[in-house]
Amino acid sequence: MKVLFVYPGYIVREVPLNLLYVSACARARGHECRLFHFSEFRVPEWFRSTGDRIAERFGTILDEYRPDVVGFSVMVQDYQVTKRLTSLAKKRGATVIWGGIEAILEPLRCLSEPDVDFVCTGEGEAVFPEFLAFLQNGRTGSPPRGIWYRDEAGKPIDNGRPDLIADLDALPFPDRELLPARYYRAELTGANVMTARGCPFPCTFCQNQRLMDIFRGHGSFVRYRSLESVLQEMEWLVKTYDSPCFYMSDEIFTLNRARVLEFCRVYPSRIGRPFLVQTRVDRMDEELAEAVSRAGCVLVNLAIESGNDEIRCQVLGKGTSREQIEKAFRVVHEHGMMSSSFNMIGVPGETLASIWDTIEVNRKLKPDRILCSIFMPLPGTELGESCRAKGMTRGNVYETTNYYSQVTVDLPGIRPRTLIGYQGFFDWFVLLPRWLHPAVHALRILYQLAVPPDLPRHTPLRKAREIVVEFVYQSKRFLPGKRLKVKTR
Repeated sequence: MKVLFVYPGYIVREVPLNLLYVSACARARGHECRLFHFSEFRVPEWFRSTGDRIAERFGTILDEYRPDVVGFSVMVQDYQVTKRLTSLAKKRGATVIWGGIEAILEPLRCLSEPDVDFVCTGEGEAVFPEFLAFLQNGRTGSPPRGIWYRDEAGKPIDNGRPDLIADLDALPFPDRELLPARYYRAELTGANVMTARGCPFPCTFCQNQRLMDIFRGHGSFVRYRSLESVLQEMEWLVKTYDSPCFYMSDEIFTLNRARVLEFCRVYPSRIGRPFLVQTRVDRMDEELAEAVSRAGCVLVNLAIESGNDEIRCQVLGKGTSREQIEKAFRVVHEHGMMSSSFNMIGVPGETLASIWDTIEVNRKLKPDRILCSIFMPLPGTELGESCRAKGMTRGNVYETTNYYSQVTVDLPGIRPRTLIGYQGFFDWFVLLPRWLHPAVHALRILYQLAVPPDLPRHTPLRKAREIVVEFVYQSKRFLPGKRLKVKTR
């Protein structure tokens, strides 16, 4: 069968390893696969909305490729454009299946969309090939476990949950041919590689806690590939694409200390190219920093989230102390690695003072890259459901398109415009000297006026808003500070 996978997320150019793994499993059964990736549409245009551009290109691909099955990876911030593309696929006679995080968490909501035929409610590598076999056999019987559907009367059928994949080594390497080679040769990120799945920490703003609840009794939530399997994939990427560096896409790369130390022992002689990791601040200490640095790590992504202790620990449930945050950044820098800080504002309980707590922590730690998002009450999360129960949400979260210039929670004492302004100029306040802050405040206020929080979709003002947001985002490259550059040779 001919399969077209669709990956949203045009805000960030990334390699969707989940779909590449599913595609590899489908190809192993003799199916033909292609991928439609939103990333080429990230930069807005003056006269056409991003959604219009995506829909136009998608329609062309549907007409040229004529897929039998179209599989969407669904996320909240791309829900509306996913619905639009789903309708285009159905009008051309394709069978539509939704998967991804939103399909797993909210399968009944997904099935309520009239153009959605099936929903995959678990890891797709084992389930999706069986689903294609079900279609090839004329849809006799029921779909495989984990594929939810509607019966002849239109009633949604709960078809159970599939077990989590226990042996990750049994999976084929991701189907890298779905994307151009440039995705694996990028100077800063190179090729991304998954060495483990699952995060055991129950942060209140994250969907992992709900996932752990859903799959309890269906296998271990945290699983690891063997180091030999990981290294063989990296060797193949070096040979095939000459990937200059690697990004370890694990949520917490240093979760298993013994495994990380063994990886660092063998990596230099087997691969010997720079790599980047992500971890928690309480999973980075002197020993680990020295080991990953010696092995070739050049950048560590660390989440601060909030510089305010009460918000970080009590509201967000991170359970990390100020001392742990400072120590993690210190040991990373002392061992010659760059750091990246993840920050979030607009959390319930946020005040202007707590936003400045986060700014001041970043000023003290001096990360090499700074990322700041606005809190979104994701469905299925403890904090998201609490916001909905308390009537704090603004509008429909399924109408949002990103975490950076949209506000979905009402906070007493902070206007939505103010949050948008502080997000847009967060880096400026961190990197520029204090004597320039009055000028930054003036720019922030002008930006807030130019980027109103509530505008109808598909209007000229909405388009102008996208252009202004992109301009401010691109202007950050001119701020003082280190330029992230990975020395690969």
